[in-house]
Amino acid sequence: MLDKISKNNLFNSIENIKGIGPKTLLLFQKLCGNRVIDLLLTIPRNFKRRKHLVEITNKHLKEEVAIEVSVEKHLPQFNPKMPYKILCKNNDVEIEIIFFRGYVKYLKKILPTGEKRIICGKLEKLGNKFQIIHPENISPLEELPYLHGLLSLYSLTRGLTMTVYRKSISYALEKLIDVPEWINDEVIQKNNWRSWKESVELIHKPKELNEEKIKKLRERLAFDEAMSHYIKLLITKEKIEKNICHKIKVNKEIKKEIISKIPFDLTESQLKVINEIELDLKKEIPMLRLLQGDVGSGKTIVALITLANVLKTKIQVALMVPTEILAIQHYNYFCDLFKDIEIKTVLLTSKIKKNEKEKIYKQIEDGTAQVIIGTHAIFQRNILFKKLGYIIIDEQHRFGVHQKFQLSAKGSNPHILVMTATPIPRTLALTMYGNMNISKINELPINRKKIETITIPSNKISKIINSLKNIIKEKLNAFWICPLIEDSEKLDLTAATNRYEKLKKKFGNNVGIIHGKMDIEEKKKVIKKFKSKEILILVSTTIIEVGIDVPDATVMIIEESNRFGLSQLHQLRGRVGRSDKKSKCVLVYKENNLNEFSKKRIETIKNNHDGFKIAEEDLKLRGFGEILGTRQSGFQLFKIVDPLTDTKIMEDALKEAKIIFKNRKTMKKLDKDVINLFLRIYNQSSSTKYISIA
Repeated sequence: MLDKISKNNLFNSIENIKGIGPKTLLLFQKLCGNRVIDLLLTIPRNFKRRKHLVEITNKHLKEEVAIEVSVEKHLPQFNPKMPYKILCKNNDVEIEIIFFRGYVKYLKKILPTGEKRIICGKLEKLGNKFQIIHPENISPLEELPYLHGLLSLYSLTRGLTMTVYRKSISYALEKLIDVPEWINDEVIQKNNWRSWKESVELIHKPKELNEEKIKKLRERLAFDEAMSHYIKLLITKEKIEKNICHKIKVNKEIKKEIISKIPFDLTESQLKVINEIELDLKKEIPMLRLLQGDVGSGKTIVALITLANVLKTKIQVALMVPTEILAIQHYNYFCDLFKDIEIKTVLLTSKIKKNEKEKIYKQIEDGTAQVIIGTHAIFQRNILFKKLGYIIIDEQHRFGVHQKFQLSAKGSNPHILVMTATPIPRTLALTMYGNMNISKINELPINRKKIETITIPSNKISKIINSLKNIIKEKLNAFWICPLIEDSEKLDLTAATNRYEKLKKKFGNNVGIIHGKMDIEEKKKVIKKFKSKEILILVSTTIIEVGIDVPDATVMIIEESNRFGLSQLHQLRGRVGRSDKKSKCVLVYKENNLNEFSKKRIETIKNNHDGFKIAEEDLKLRGFGEILGTRQSGFQLFKIVDPLTDTKIMEDALKEAKIIFKNRKTMKKLDKDVINLFLRIYNQSSSTKYISIA
């Protein structure tokens, strides 16, 4: 039976569902993933009732209805500012379909005179005339079965309608078959849960609008998803710990030399974390540690000091970062610190020229290159390491699980340190990285002053520009952040190139620009000029969100700040205030673009400097998948679980996962097959070939 299930259509591409063509496939992939089961496990966000009226009457005013109408005529619109009306009939009763903002050509296409359509919306009446204002659906007659009754509401994307989504769900549910339970019977009975198959069916098509019953269905499926996640983490951790790795002892001499070159004292928190990492590096079991630290807390120097222990051995170290700017930053910093030590450090990014790349590949393969710094280019197939023993991954949440395994597989069971400046509440850290030990730098260097954060409307931007005269006069540095490189008609954003030209007219060669379309040599030159004060004002896109460390940068101006997330604003603000000099962050906003969420974000960043408080607010506003950057391949790590509200479910799922993991050696083959089936259902076995209960 299990063999039949594993070959079932549930694991096929959703393109096999009737009505899903190439274009619709891309839209579904964006929302939920590639497989039929991915579609079924992307559950409704809400439910509603809608009545099918055969005949319109006053009895159903203010109710959600679906009615069949014949389109009589499009009424003339003498004033474009007046609503556009289409006269229709339901039997012999007249009804007006009204649009306050309607594109006439489009409306005539979807509601052609003489044709019949199903109209869905709230039934209204003005005088003696029935109306539906801005109908929710205008559909052909054959779609009526999907437009009334108890309806599931799904999150959509542009180009995908609710009717198409519901149709696809109906076809997908036909492929659903019974699977053996993998949750302990006692847990199911205690929580009053239905079977897995019933839960999937009823979450999409509940028999009644009973909130408690629907909540139970979601709980059951969230538990399955959480348990599969934790089993994956436990398997991963065991596989890593089984491996024998290179022991890395503390090299006190080099460590002392590196620390002597740092122009400030390490904090107690940094020293504690260094000790935790060095204790791990001494072991034969590969380290797997997450280092959390707020913006500017000094994670890079911690990584550098622990890396120094490798320098007099033949072991190679790889430092992987998410952006080319950050790679250049680290490369320059490391080269400067290692200039008195005979250590070969190389920089590897996708934009390095082919001849230079080939040379670097050879140096990595023969062991000449000992410290390799780069972006995702580091884990390409054609790169072979001679003796990779230590991997440091910066801004860890920006890389997928499979990417970490790809890099890890290149070494001899290397130690892995992953770092993030995105503050993550502990409960979420355990959820995301439950297979890692966690270290935290919870204090900033002693000499740091609080960054003054002010807000200003864009119509007063000339005041900000004039204030930059002081930056020029005092020979300090300022960042000016713009969201886009080029003008866009769709998004009313100020382009970085335009802002650069305007500032250059006023301040001449004191102004520079940096963005993602530049080649690596251009970027290197700009960063070097900015640090050496040849450039004092740097206009940039958000590519400097992580990476550039300029102690004399004292002003951060963020244009269109209302369009940024809280964590991104906090990261950008963290590019200044990296010395004992007084620093300022200016949040520029457009008043007409300021909705309630934008106001809340700007007020939060203005009044808070604690990254963890800011992260918690961001999580409330945007959801954990967005802030942690876990949206991979178009869908989130969790489809059903919400770690902010499902703490109890996750704790209970972890307990069950540990029991399964502990007893796996004595399990029957059939039980193991069921567990592996659920790992496949919840997509935990696809991220890496290593994941299965053996």
